Amino acid sequence: MDLKLAYLSQGKLFFKHGDLAARQIDSQFGQEIISRTIKRHQRDEWKFSERESPFSGSMLWGAKQTTPDEMRVNVASATSSDQDGELVYFLETGYVGGLFSYNWTNDEEKRIFHKEAFHIRDMDRHLGLDLIACAQLFPNGTASIGIIKGLGLHQITEGDSLDLSPSWIPGKGQEIVFQSAGIARSPQGRAVGLGPFTIQRLDPEKGSLTPLLDDPEIDFLLPHLDADGALCFIRRPYEMPGRSKPSLLRLAADVLLFPFRLLRALFHYLNFVSLAFSRKPLATAAGPKTDVPDEHMLLLWGRMIDAQKALRENAQAKETPALVPSSWELVKRQPSGEETVLAKSVVAYDMDPANNIVYTNGSAIYRIDSQGNSQLIAKGNLIQSVVIIR
Repeated sequence: MDLKLAYLSQGKLFFKHGDLAARQIDSQFGQEIISRTIKRHQRDEWKFSERESPFSGSMLWGAKQTTPDEMRVNVASATSSDQDGELVYFLETGYVGGLFSYNWTNDEEKRIFHKEAFHIRDMDRHLGLDLIACAQLFPNGTASIGIIKGLGLHQITEGDSLDLSPSWIPGKGQEIVFQSAGIARSPQGRAVGLGPFTIQRLDPEKGSLTPLLDDPEIDFLLPHLDADGALCFIRRPYEMPGRSKPSLLRLAADVLLFPFRLLRALFHYLNFVSLAFSRKPLATAAGPKTDVPDEHMLLLWGRMIDAQKALRENAQAKETPALVPSSWELVKRQPSGEETVLAKSVVAYDMDPANNIVYTNGSAIYRIDSQGNSQLIAKGNLIQSVVIIR
């Protein structure tokens, strides 16, 4: 049977079937959102075409009109469907999120439902029941595990924590495993960091929660428990915010660069005053600075990764350089406690009920065969997740 995969890269969804080349799935709903935004912007552009100073209109109150360049349509998660020839994915913009199905045999997209201020990640469909486990994100920085049934979502975990990556346990009804990390907050209530990710086992019907793996020095990510009781996960060293101390070289550089940074701050202040009163900047050669997200920075399980730097450093070592260091290990732990490292530099992976495993290092997707060897099956760019479509 040919392997069917879906993977996400920079907010785009790709599908690969057997030996065929991967193809991008373009959402008609997403294109309609962009088209409506462009039309609205063109219709209302006259309202914002007057010359403005930093102390007038939208610049004063922050009510900047949304432009097409700022509208980003992002596929955030994908999983299997209960229908043959289909997969399910979650698409979101800044203000609305929706669940969709895609049939790769006839290239047809169907909308299941969409809601405002609705954001989910890490979907996993139950093979025997019409249920999808997922992580729901909230504006306060927390995330909870939820179960989608029909057109509704039922929240099954709560607390000041980041609960992510739920996966169903084969043959165990509605039991799931997931990763969880507590959120560290300042006295003002602002989130300032994460504790180490642990692995938890949850039985929603009984209301029982059982810790499976917990170590103050290690993050445990993307758990999958197979029918034989073996637990697969990604293991990486935990990094506490503020733990690392600046080197002497960095301290010396800060001292030497202080006068230049002070002059730069003074220049920006004078430039602001010039804009306010003469509507002319002090410097125009570089043009206006645009507030565009850096596409080379990836947030992977609470860790910010400089993808461009990682690929540059690893480009000479491998044809498919990794986005993360070798300390990000894919591990299989037997019920006896015996552990086997299946692969290193693993960004994400998936495992099906037949214990087939695929994983990505960020620039390629590999399949682990029955002998434990990694076989290259696809290449991509900044791959953040991979899913086996059952």
